[in-house]
Amino acid sequence: MTKITLSTIAKKANISVASVSRVLKKPHLTSPQTQLRVYQAIEALNMDTSKNFNPYQPIHNSKKILIIDNQLFSKSLINIGLEQVLKEEQYQLFYLQFPYNKKSDIHHIIRYVAQNAFDGIIIINDAPYLKTLFSYKSTLPPIVLVNHFSLDFVCVHFDHLFIGYQMTQYLIDNHHNQIAILLNDDKTMNSVLLQQGYKQALLRANITIEPRYIIQGCFTYQHARSAIKKLINGTKTPTAVICADNFSLNYLHENHFKDQHHRSPNCMVLGTLHQANESKAKLTKPLTISYFSASKELKYNELDSLCKICKPLFKMGKQSATLLCDIIKGTIKPIKHCTIINAESMFY
Repeated sequence: MTKITLSTIAKKANISVASVSRVLKKPHLTSPQTQLRVYQAIEALNMDTSKNFNPYQPIHNSKKILIIDNQLFSKSLINIGLEQVLKEEQYQLFYLQFPYNKKSDIHHIIRYVAQNAFDGIIIINDAPYLKTLFSYKSTLPPIVLVNHFSLDFVCVHFDHLFIGYQMTQYLIDNHHNQIAILLNDDKTMNSVLLQQGYKQALLRANITIEPRYIIQGCFTYQHARSAIKKLINGTKTPTAVICADNFSLNYLHENHFKDQHHRSPNCMVLGTLHQANESKAKLTKPLTISYFSASKELKYNELDSLCKICKPLFKMGKQSATLLCDIIKGTIKPIKHCTIINAESMFY
């Protein structure tokens, strides 16, 4: 990265050095047009500006919260939970889905936050820009992540490592030692942790980890059907399968769902179940299927007979909003810490 100077930006933006300084140091005193010119110049110059902004000062009290929603399946119970708390606190909510392509795109968020003087930010689900955003953390209002684990931000998350272990151990305790797992994305933290928990349970039970039982890149109904069909037609057919947490997918995965008729968080488990039923003649006993659900209530359909882990999305939304409100009010310090939401196991 080129060493940044205000004069270089000013020359590129064709404005004064003082105007550039105000955009970076006191953005609330500058116009959106001036901010746009400065950020366009910074992007064109490919400069790292993370050290050039003043630390955030809670001087606005705008009663506005920015929610950056990365969910593939939008308007989930997370949204309902956090909206309930924030509306009770009389905050105005602004939703944003951020199309991130390159690192310099982060300036769109910086500029949007500066123009609207938000009191806080909630980010739902993982996103590739979080590593870049961390560099600007001190210049932004308090940030809380929900449904994603991070060491860099305050977060409310679901312990996929523990639940992966717990789900696998339950199946082992019920005489399964050939357990497959369908994972949606080996690059996301939640899938990595779920797989680690699965492997730990197998190793502690002295069960050999079979690479062919670990299926990566399984997003959709058809992906699941194909994976289960291949497992059943192969040697040493698994007796149980764990379906990954599709609630953690973000909108960047949408290209995996093109031309699919089954676009819901349950599409993977439905594909697994339907293929298992279709291939039941090749099974010595029914395939035991475990999956993640957003509710502990019965669905009154074919999913009710499966092993279910309740992921309390509504509670996660409420907890993240409460945590952000407490940080804004100053009742707790915005230190690096996590709030783990426990699962409610419902096994049959």
